Order: sequence, then structure tokens, then C-alpha cells
Amino acid sequence: MDDMTAMRTKKAVGGLGVAALLLLGGCGQDGGQVASGDETDASQAQPGSGDDVQGADGDMQDVQLGDVAVSIPSSWVETPDDDLQDGDWTMGYDDAREEPAVRLRMAPAINDSPHPDVAEGELVARAMAGGYYGSDWEGVHREKTDIPGAFRGFVTDFTYVSSDGKDMNGRWWLMTSPDTYEVAALEVSGESDVLTEDLIEEISSSVRLEPQ
Repeated sequence: MDDMTAMRTKKAVGGLGVAALLLLGGCGQDGGQVASGDETDASQAQPGSGDDVQGADGDMQDVQLGDVAVSIPSSWVETPDDDLQDGDWTMGYDDAREEPAVRLRMAPAINDSPHPDVAEGELVARAMAGGYYGSDWEGVHREKTDIPGAFRGFVTDFTYVSSDGKDMNGRWWLMTSPDTYEVAALEVSGESDVLTEDLIEEISSSVRLEPQ
């Protein structure tokens, strides 16, 4: 791809991000409202503060994905590069080696803006275009939040339907580095009957930014 094409592509995606933010902001559902962060403190808890709810043995492992640190079930394995499906998402973990039901992905930088809500708008635009998330993607809750180590933080919960008709859910954490002002993103998504709210909150309680 030449430089001019790359610039046009970047502008087009940026425009989609702005349009997505306007669309979310204009609807009356929770997905179009940004909470102040006072409604819940689950994502502000210190690492390891939640009860173990992630598996039969209750073991968790700390992993570092770029500058993002998080605790995940010890049985999860690294995602093959070919399965990440997007150039921005560079690392990941799956709950199983074959036919995983849950996947965690990390992107070291989304967009050029230091504002996590702007980066979130770009992710929303991509999600609404289909592709990785299949059909019927919907943002169900969005809020500014405090993430340990981050200059700014933002969280989005969403649902969608997989290509084989399964109900899916997930969460994005977006966090601005106080050193580089780049916005890193962490995502967990999966089948709704496997990726439970308890598991999401257990993971959320451990998310923090630890620049290397």
C-alpha cells in the first residue's frame, strides 16, 4: 500500500470512528451513554482483589501483553498470530488450544489520539462494520474509569452474534500511557455462557498499565 492510499485509509477509518461516536451518543440506550465511573468500582479494584471464579482449580496467571498487565486463568494458552485477525491486535490468549470459547487480545496502540474514548470510537466503527464480530454488534455500556497506571481509562461492554449463531459478549479496556500518551487496548470476548460476568469482573480487577 503506497503512502497516499494509507493516508486515505486512515482518514476513512477515523471518519467511521467519529460517526460511530455520534451514533452511540444519539441513541437512548446504555450503549450511547458514557457514565462518570462512579456507578461501579469493579474495574478500579486492585489486582487480585476478586474471588477466584475462573475455573475448577481457581488458579490465575499474571501475563504482560505489551505495557498491559492482567491476570487470566492459568489454563489459557497463547493465541496463534494468524488467529488475531487484525493488525492492531498483536498478542492474545485463548481458553483452549482447539476451538476456544473465550479470547483475550491486546493492541499496543489504537488511533493517534491520546483520548481513550476516541480510540474506542474507532473500535466501535470496526465492530459495526462486521468482520471479526459477526453480526448484531451492540455496545451496551460505556464509561470513563480509573485503571491503575494509566493517565486515562475507558471501558466498554458489548454483545454480538457469532458466525455460527452463538450469543457472544465482551469488554474493552482502553488506557492512555502517562509516558507516551498512546492508547493501548485490551479485549476479552467469547461465548456468553462461558465468559460470565463473574469472570469478566475477575479479569477486570487485575487490569493495569505497566510500561516496560
